[in-house]
Order: sequence, then C-alpha cells, then structure tokens
Amino acid sequence: MTTVTVLGATGRTGRPLIDRLLEYGYDVRALVRSTSPGLPVHDRLHILTGDATNPDDLEQALAGSTAVFSCLGTDQQQVLSTAIPHLVTKMKEVGIERIVFIGTAGILDASEEPGKYRFQSSESRRRSTIAAEDHLKAYLTLKDADVDFTVICPTQLTEDKALAADDLLIETTRFTAPTGPIPRENVAQFAFEVYRDGTHHRVRVGIASHGSTE
Repeated sequence: MTTVTVLGATGRTGRPLIDRLLEYGYDVRALVRSTSPGLPVHDRLHILTGDATNPDDLEQALAGSTAVFSCLGTDQQQVLSTAIPHLVTKMKEVGIERIVFIGTAGILDASEEPGKYRFQSSESRRRSTIAAEDHLKAYLTLKDADVDFTVICPTQLTEDKALAADDLLIETTRFTAPTGPIPRENVAQFAFEVYRDGTHHRVRVGIASHGSTE
C-alpha cells in the first residue's frame, strides 16, 4: 500500500484532500499541531502531533512515505519559508522525490507585465503581499532543489460546492484568460489527480473558475 504524508491536513483544503486519499486506498501520515485535530478515525490514517517548521517532526511525519502533499497556510509568521527548506532536506535524507504543494495564484507569472509575478502586478487586488512573498520563497526553494514538485496556484478560495470540470480553468505558469474564484474542493481534487496521474512535473499550475470578460 502506498503511503503519503500530508502537511496542513486539518485546513480547509487539506481536509478534503485527506478524504480523497483515504477513499482511493492510500495510507496517510498527517502531521498536525493539535492533539484533537478533528480528522476522521480510519485505520489507514496515522495522525502525528508536531510542527511543520521543526525538522525532527518532519522526519517523523515522512517515515515510510513515498510522496508529500503540503496544504500549509501562511499566517504572517513565515511558516512556509521556514518549513519548506527543512522539508526538502528531510525528503532528500529519506529518499522522497515527489511533492505536491498548494500555493497561491499570486506566484504565477503576471499575464501582461513581463518579469513580474502576479502579486506584483495590476492583476492583484490584495493590499498586503506578505503571504504571497512567503509562498514565493517556498516555491523558489522547491525550484532550486532536486525534487519533483508541482506547485498548484489557486485564485481566491471559496467554500462553495465543487465545480464541474468544464467550468475549471487550469493553465501552466500564468493565466491567459480571465479568472474567477475556485472552490477548495476542486483544489483538493486537482492535487490528488496530479499525484495519482503523475502530471505537471516541476511547474506552477494555476487553477481557477472561468472569469467574466465584461
């Protein structure tokens, strides 16, 4: 049975990802901060309490795994830029190559301003760039490392019901069409499919709903 590690498993994107992995027969090691994480009781779900910024906790979470999913958020404490370098080091030590990382559309290339990331361009509506900068540092760490990464870059995340496949806009590196918000359920499903199907290697992939041209 294939074993994978999930970081950020209790988050609003990590939780539906856990459900899909278990549904399709994977063994899952989930590193969580809380001793009462609210995750399902399942004989193939192994819950470990720890901190993703702690190298020893990461080593424990990776034991026996063949791949990693990161659904970690950033809380303005530079969590990602702290955790991901440690994670890459531990992955190399235990021989794990594959990581699927949930980022943000802000770190895609800008559509119409060459040389800028989306969060640095007029496409961004966010006043603060702190979270995007943390995601960017994590992406650049993965890019510079000898690991097989996919960085999934969703637009504004919602709690809405999942959209049909025809309603999704999925593009590599940058968006070339107008974008709209994307349900977390779709992001979790796409992350699972990217890993299961072995697609989108060492790239950033944007995921959104089709936006209005008006």
